[in-house]
Amino acid sequence: MRVSFLGVGEAFGASANTSLLVDRRLLLECGPHTLLQLRRLGVGPDEVELVYISHLHGDHFLGLPALLLAFREDGRRKALTLLGPGELENVTEELLHISYGKSLGELPYKVRFLRAGGELGFMNYRLSFAPTRHSVPAMAISVAGKKKLTYACDGAPTEELVGLASHADLLVAEGYGGGAATHSSPLLAAQLARRAKVRRLALVHLWRGLAEEEVDRAREVFENLFVPADLETLEI
Repeated sequence: MRVSFLGVGEAFGASANTSLLVDRRLLLECGPHTLLQLRRLGVGPDEVELVYISHLHGDHFLGLPALLLAFREDGRRKALTLLGPGELENVTEELLHISYGKSLGELPYKVRFLRAGGELGFMNYRLSFAPTRHSVPAMAISVAGKKKLTYACDGAPTEELVGLASHADLLVAEGYGGGAATHSSPLLAAQLARRAKVRRLALVHLWRGLAEEEVDRAREVFENLFVPADLETLEI
């Protein structure tokens, strides 16, 4: 399984908004910077098969109109699946109208919407979900094939998330910090990784004011921790 960190940043920082690309087929999150980062990796219009949106905060979904219309401009004809909150279809339709005066019906390819929850089979992957404790409803996702990736989106860890991440080859977790009650932190992410017995932990979505000492303390709890850079790619 190949994981590309299109972006690792928080909403208002200097890095691209957090977004992951799995095997150049599954896109996890689609913030305002996502299309640009896909272009930089040379991802073609027909490669992405599914877009997952964990929750409806702008740095996680406001890139959808540009992505959908760029696919149209680049000649996409194959269907695309959008997976996320139940409101995602209405929100996407509204965004297309507000931003470009377009609609889903004008796209030359079919967009299918699925609601996140339970367990889903998609292509050769098993997708499963667990809630985090955030200011709006948010769902972490595990992608399992020959390897297992768990992406813990914004929000403090929950007991359900510990089970979801169990024995993951890679846990990508928010490490926002700063004492926010509805966000995680490097220490909370490290404790989650340790409890879930994952192999590696990648910290993303770090608050721009975060002290380096917070990451150092987290590494004392879970040693196999790293902070990826924008466009970094690895095999798990």
